[in-house]
Amino acid sequence: MDIRSGNATCVLEINKQKFEFYPTFHSDALGDFVSYVASIHPLCKLSWKDGAFPKMNGGIEWHTGPYLLRWELERDFEDLEITITEIQNPIADRKKNPNFPRTVLRTKCNFDEFVLCIVKELDRVIKQRGILGYRQEWQNYTFPIDGFLALKYACLYQKPFEITKKQSGTSLEEELDLLMKNID
Repeated sequence: MDIRSGNATCVLEINKQKFEFYPTFHSDALGDFVSYVASIHPLCKLSWKDGAFPKMNGGIEWHTGPYLLRWELERDFEDLEITITEIQNPIADRKKNPNFPRTVLRTKCNFDEFVLCIVKELDRVIKQRGILGYRQEWQNYTFPIDGFLALKYACLYQKPFEITKKQSGTSLEEELDLLMKNID
């Protein structure tokens, strides 16, 4: 993922295919995507509380200018089905376009491998840009730190991040350590 002045270039390489997408700052593309993945990850709940990342029915949509890009993820144990569809952007084009909707990708992959790739890329982005630097480049939205930390913890330790009973919260020190920890 490369971010410059409210526009991003996202490259998805999956099953020997390569796709490029260009979301704009008109939607919180990365934040929505990370929350969406966390919502279907069985370990992304905060200790006792299911639904820390509520399920997003119908997927998410990225504004890409002339059209919207809808992501739909269906997890079936270790498998993940990904469907990416271009749909008409009613703001950009009010006249019905017969070319939409158009399926760009429909494939299956290993869920854990997909999540690990996402976490590695998020780790690269946050360490390259920083929290405030990300906000400056993406403009309208902040880095999805909560979803990122939940996913990273799940990848590294195969369990959910724990709520401490003493503070009824998480440990900021542990979160900062997790943020800086390298993931291989």
